[in-house]
Parts: sequence; structure tokens; C-alpha cells
Amino acid sequence: MLNKITLCTSLLLTSTSTLAADWDGVPIPAPAGQNKTWQLQSISDDFNYTASPNNKPTAFTSRWNDSYINAWLGPGDTEFSAGHSYTNSGNLALQAAEKPGTDKVYAGIISSKQTFTYPLYIEARAKSTNNTMANAVWMLSADSTQELDAMEAYGSDRPGQEWYDRRMHVSHHVFVREPFQDYQPKDAGSWVYNDEEPWRVAYHNYGMHWKDPWNVDYYIDGVLVRSVSGQQMIDPHNYTNGTGVNKPLHIIIDMEHQDWRDVKPTSAELADPAKSIFYVDWIRVYKPADSGTSAPTPPAGATSLEARHSSRCIDLSAGNSANGTNMQQWGCNATNTNQDITFVAKGGGYYEMKTKHNKCIDVAGKATTNGANLVQWNCYNGTNQQFKLLDKGNGWFQLQAKHSGKCLEIANSATTNGANLQQWACGNGNNQQWKFQ
Repeated sequence: MLNKITLCTSLLLTSTSTLAADWDGVPIPAPAGQNKTWQLQSISDDFNYTASPNNKPTAFTSRWNDSYINAWLGPGDTEFSAGHSYTNSGNLALQAAEKPGTDKVYAGIISSKQTFTYPLYIEARAKSTNNTMANAVWMLSADSTQELDAMEAYGSDRPGQEWYDRRMHVSHHVFVREPFQDYQPKDAGSWVYNDEEPWRVAYHNYGMHWKDPWNVDYYIDGVLVRSVSGQQMIDPHNYTNGTGVNKPLHIIIDMEHQDWRDVKPTSAELADPAKSIFYVDWIRVYKPADSGTSAPTPPAGATSLEARHSSRCIDLSAGNSANGTNMQQWGCNATNTNQDITFVAKGGGYYEMKTKHNKCIDVAGKATTNGANLVQWNCYNGTNQQFKLLDKGNGWFQLQAKHSGKCLEIANSATTNGANLQQWACGNGNNQQWKFQ
């Protein structure tokens, strides 16, 4: 039976207006696993920087190549081109264009410098083109024998393309290269049907949970749309010699005109920016990390939090009641109400941490970057105001922000009064460890 997803129009309108350039507040639909939490990986990119076709900044080049993972230029009439990828208003833009004087089609592509292994969750917010070419977010091993496809769109408003226009392909391949053999599932469930509108009309969140070599789940807009598992679905011909999809994989985002497609984009389609550009608002990648199994339970009333490296406490600067007041460390004092913090359970092991003014400790601006500041702000159920306690033993714990997967710490391991409270990738530093006073 064909997999089918029904979209909520009001939700889409809300998402479009509030998720302009990053993933803040977008829940991860896949479970991290028992006693695990998702940890954001540095490849994650909201493309909020300026990258021109021929001049890309470090924010791009530290993560991506503007080419395929090797010297191959693409299938069929495709010619991958570094000059056809750039950023535009906080989006990655991959553009297709005619190669003058030839039958070739230039196509934008980027591929990750880093490879990734399971378990992994990858999700991209993307808007596909309207010109029959494949638009894809996928992963591939360096030897091109194992592939996972988080999304593969072929949408077009051209007559005769209605079937593809309403369907999103979510699949995988395993290959033998010599002699060439290719397996991918052919069941109808690998094509997810949109009964409200063509996929290309709007941005959607395409997610894939690579749980292990024999289990992969696919999500669209937070909804589980497909699960594949077991050897008969993953590799029935034993092309992987019993390993399943287990190799390190590059991430690839690209456009292609594929050999099997009997329709090619027209000159008019390729010349029309409204039909020739594949947009990606953001891509995020997570690995599960140990969330701790026996972190202390917060006390029922107000408490103070002592930093392990300095023996100083989290403190509300000058006791100010205003939104945006900075959080810092200061010498612990049981009578100093600027250090009073009350934990309020929010479910799933996460807590709000309220100051004496009944306001929440907040990662400023919902930032997901290292070094983002901690302030006081009105509580509003934001995931940047929710923290999980990760056990570090002997009563010490880390405080991990729900929206970013990063931990609260004293900047630069400073031991002085007034040193700043910030978030940073979770590690083993004593400046990220706390205990109740």
C-alpha cells in the first residue's frame, strides 16, 4: 500500500514564518535511545552566511566541498559544477543551468568533508525544484557501495509528471561495483504520497534515523513515514557480505538529471530561477550521547548550583529583574538570593531553572553555537530554557540545553567572580560540572 502523509496547512504556515533560517524549537522526532540524548554535530549548518558561487567562506569550506566526493561529474547529462552552489537569504541554493554549446546540464552540489556512521539522525529543511531533475539529500560511502537517501524529489508541473509531483522518494542502495549490481527496495512505501499539494510547493523537513546497519527510519515534517529493517529489506542479495549498511558515509546535497528519467528539463525551465533552484534552509546532524543514568534529582525548593572548578555559584548579576540580565558565577553565599534557582520539571527529564524573579535561565537568542550567553528571561516553554541533568558521578552533573544539545559552563574555566555562564559542546571539563548547594 502506498505510504501517504496528510499535511496540516496551519502548521505549515506557522513553520514557514518562524523557522526562517535555523532549527531552533524544531523537536527531533526520532528517539535517541534509552539513557541517551541527541548531541548536535558540527557539520550542522543553517547557511546564515554569504557564499558566492566562486568565493565561499570558512563557515562553508570547513564543512563542505562544492563538488562530489570524488572526480565523478554526475550521471547522464549532468555536470556537477562548483559555480552553481551559493547561499541566498539564509538558504543554500543549488542551481541547474544549460552548459552552453552542449547537451549537458550544470548542477550544483555540496558534499561533506567528514564521514558519519550510525547511529545518526540527519534532517534538512528543503524546497525542491520544478523541472524534473532529482533533488536529493543523501549519504554515500567513499567506495560508492552503500547509500542512504533521506529525500529524493522529481517534482514538475509539466503534463505527464503528476505521479512524481506528489511523491517523495525515501530509500537506500547497496551496490557491487564489479560487475555492477544495484539493489534498492521497489515497494510502493518508498514513495511517500502528498495528498494535499506537490512537495515542491513548500519547504518540508526531511529526516532520516540511521539506527544501525539493518534499521533505518524516515520522517517528513516530524512524522514517521517509513521504516525499513532486516536483511530481506536492507540487503536481500548479500551485496554487503552480511554487514548491512555499516560504512562511514559522506553527506551529499545535490541536483541531477538521472539516466533512467525519460524527461529532461527544458531550456525555459533551466533559465527560470523559480524552477531551477533547489533550496535548503538548514541541515542538522545528531549523534546520541550518554545522558547519564543517575543524575541527582533537584530539590523541591530553591537551591544554588556550585561550579566544580571554582567552587563558586551561578548568580543573577546584581539581582536585576530585567529580561536579558546576565548569568555569571560568584562566591557562594547561602543568604544571597541572587543565587536562588528553582527547578521546574517540563517532562522527558528536562527542567526550567527559575531565578528569584520567577524568570527562566535562557540561552540568549535561542543560539545553538558555542559561546552563546546565558541570561534571565520570561519563561515561555522554549527549549532554550530547558535543561537536562547528566550524571558525572559523586553528586556532580552537567546541564544540557534541550535546543542545542550543549552544556552550560563557566567561560574559559575562569575562577573569578563575574566570570560568564555560557553554553559549549559537552565535554569533561570541571567548568561544566555542577552540584546542588
